[in-house]
Amino acid sequence: MPAADLVTTTDALARGELTSAALVERALARYDETEPRLHAFAWLDPERARRLAAASDARRAAGQPVGRLEGIPVAVKDIFDTAGIPTEHGCAAFAGRVPDRDADAVRALESAGAVMIGKTVTAELAYLQPGPTRNPWDTARTPGGSSMGSAAAVAAGVVGAAVGSQTNGSVIRPAAFCGVVGFKPTVGRISTRGAFEFSRTLDHVGVLASSVAGAGLVAAILAGDPERTPRASGRAPSFAALRTGEWTHASEDMRERFQADVDALAAAGGPVAWPDPPSGLDEAVEIVRVIMLHEAARAVLPAIGAHADAVSPLARERLAEGAAIGDAEYAGAVRARDRLIAAFAAWAAPYDAILTPPATGEAPGPETTGDPRFCSRWSLTGAPAITIPTGLGAHGLPLGLQLVAAPGDDERLLAAAVWAEARLPGIGRPPI
Repeated sequence: MPAADLVTTTDALARGELTSAALVERALARYDETEPRLHAFAWLDPERARRLAAASDARRAAGQPVGRLEGIPVAVKDIFDTAGIPTEHGCAAFAGRVPDRDADAVRALESAGAVMIGKTVTAELAYLQPGPTRNPWDTARTPGGSSMGSAAAVAAGVVGAAVGSQTNGSVIRPAAFCGVVGFKPTVGRISTRGAFEFSRTLDHVGVLASSVAGAGLVAAILAGDPERTPRASGRAPSFAALRTGEWTHASEDMRERFQADVDALAAAGGPVAWPDPPSGLDEAVEIVRVIMLHEAARAVLPAIGAHADAVSPLARERLAEGAAIGDAEYAGAVRARDRLIAAFAAWAAPYDAILTPPATGEAPGPETTGDPRFCSRWSLTGAPAITIPTGLGAHGLPLGLQLVAAPGDDERLLAAAVWAEARLPGIGRPPI
């Protein structure tokens, strides 16, 4: 049961066809139905959600000013501080942590009238060690990481939108695995203040939703931009397609799905270009690793302090690797990133969007959160990226298409994604 489109729901609320109380009850009922199998939430308080919904309906009935998301149930990844509500970063080292102020992203949601019904599970420290969440399409599979709970909650229809984060592939990958839309705006567009810091250079705030329009609207609200719903322009977008040097790691059904999507968009709107990628783009995976782990060691290890034994062996190993990366190697990686951003921005500028796979294939088993290699370039360059579900793979699990644009071209990318979404096949509902 997919979540209702967020934009459609906000419009129905504005017309008086729905109430926030009814939406919250629907969300809570879906939570009760799916949570024993999915484990998507780290915290949820039904009575708090009901109180907020009742207050929202009262404001609307009294004719008071209301926000664009007034009365809409949403969820937030458990790395974003929420005043008076546990924020534990998916890690035993932070068990019992209750912040006294909201993250900027949470404050923006609540200022827009949204009802934050719960905190969603994150992979440990928003990194690699999986949390307990399972994929709504197959509970023997992962929903992907690290925004695993947010992706699963949207896919299962508990909420129409959820906030996530991405340092390497943590919005795009779980969205692709769960068959929902995942949008990572240009780095820095949405404030990370009050969110757990893993890599100050690479951390992005993102949105998972049931449609491109919904994801774009929520992202605009989080960014403090004009609250516009993305719409396609009056012309067919200009697309380029890029397999990247990771193509050999893609499964056969992912390769076939990608080519079918490119062919469908070309048939609908005209030829898709296949330009050679800018020099250095395939070095991104290693550059990401150097920057991410160097910064993570210096941000996370002091935060953990004396509680290192409460962190998984995998995280301790990677943080130790980051601590051993010297300043000179790190500075070289940062310079390489700067050069690559300039080269990619110039290369991508003629196109509304670059088409590329979002993941290597269908969701793997729960022992991993999946391979982020098809996301690393766009996290490194800070480019806006979005994935939309476009088909099912050999095991009946979602596959998707990723669209990327030059840094700062978020609106252009979203318009292209709306156009593409309307012309590519949907995937139906998850069986849960």
